[in-house]
Amino acid sequence: MSSLTRSAYVSAARGVRSVAERTTLLRRLESADSRWARHVRTLFAIHDVDDLAALDLPWWVYGAVDRVDRFLQDRDGKAKVFEYGSGASTIWLARRAGEVHSVEHHAGFAELMTGKVADLPHVSLRHVPAVRVTSGVPETPSRRHGHKDLDFTAYVRSIDAVDGDFDLVVVDGRARVACLRRAVDRLAPDGMLVFDNCNRGRYGDGLRTAGLTVERIRGAAPCLPYPTETALLTRPAPAAG
Repeated sequence: MSSLTRSAYVSAARGVRSVAERTTLLRRLESADSRWARHVRTLFAIHDVDDLAALDLPWWVYGAVDRVDRFLQDRDGKAKVFEYGSGASTIWLARRAGEVHSVEHHAGFAELMTGKVADLPHVSLRHVPAVRVTSGVPETPSRRHGHKDLDFTAYVRSIDAVDGDFDLVVVDGRARVACLRRAVDRLAPDGMLVFDNCNRGRYGDGLRTAGLTVERIRGAAPCLPYPTETALLTRPAPAAG
């Protein structure tokens, strides 16, 4: 989805939401006992952190959400998590993990999210902006539109500020392949890495060469009217021998 198309979709969803609120449609969708109705409800929550957090959902494919939920349950709420890219997922993770360390590149969104996690002592959120390069090329670029001259080296390396291995790492921000490569050595032996929007072609080589087993889960995701993919990466099983 292009930036222009995305903006048009968000504007349309918010316009329809105002009608849905007046007609009690949102309340009826929330009370309905079906995943389809719940998904339709999320379409009105696009780019609304509070609304999506109230629905208790991160912005990943539902099948991946279920798998990560079980993964965290198996660790009795004690998992240590690092997250590239904050949002409703930060709050979702905080409800299920013992530690959540999140990094955000966008100043305004970092300020917004800092307020939302201020009362959660087991959550830390750092703002690590990209650096604009005025000559040459960025050491760690992002291929996202409009980010051509931005260097995300400090953002990618922010995982180094936290000691120890992580049970779960979420890669859902900028310079994702570089974040993946940086995080591999910090993943616990039985850990899991979530890599969102893995269907984007620019991520293919990075996922193939990460040295981890990649499971792609395709399907519906909150807020989106079309299917997408989230990958779950784990360390390969030891060779029998």
